[in-house]
Amino acid sequence: MTISWYGEACFLLENSGVRILIEPPQKESGINPPRLKSDILMFSRPRADIASALSQPSEAPFIIDSPGEYEVGGIRVLGVADGENNLYNIEVDGVKISHLGFLKNDLDDEKVAIFDDSDIILIPVGNNEVLDAEAAMKLINKLEPSIAIPMLYAVKGLKTKRATLAAFLKESEAKEPPQSKLTIKKRDINEEEIKIVILEKV
Repeated sequence: MTISWYGEACFLLENSGVRILIEPPQKESGINPPRLKSDILMFSRPRADIASALSQPSEAPFIIDSPGEYEVGGIRVLGVADGENNLYNIEVDGVKISHLGFLKNDLDDEKVAIFDDSDIILIPVGNNEVLDAEAAMKLINKLEPSIAIPMLYAVKGLKTKRATLAAFLKESEAKEPPQSKLTIKKRDINEEEIKIVILEKV
């Protein structure tokens, strides 16, 4: 499975058979949404501009924008409401990935119990209506994933005010250089440590 980051909360998850596009940025953000064909299109909250996120409207993907349990093409998804934000647990090839959307508060015990078996978490770190670096790192240590990937921080062209990645790097003490994408299999998951992976914006 491969994970690529397109800025803000947008990720593309790919395996040999399915492409999952999560949270394409809205144009107002200053980040152009990727024009990618996907089998599953996911949103952390319902949006009126879904049509603009479709690369080929005639071949519409399966859209997930609300809580519930889903299974599409062998991919299992659990959506959990957290106020107006939806948190997702996505299982691809035996790897459990949690996308925490626009989370702005710590998770309660019930939600921690749902997401604490995640192998990979995609977590906001940029403050301004989402978790800041300190709160994000506390949640990472609570959930204890094998890999944590930060999102929703300041990048070139972004019109939304967010903290820079530097604040999270300092808080997390991450030292590995950014990489263009993450390619991983279940056997690569190391449950003995938490690794911070920084992805370059595509």
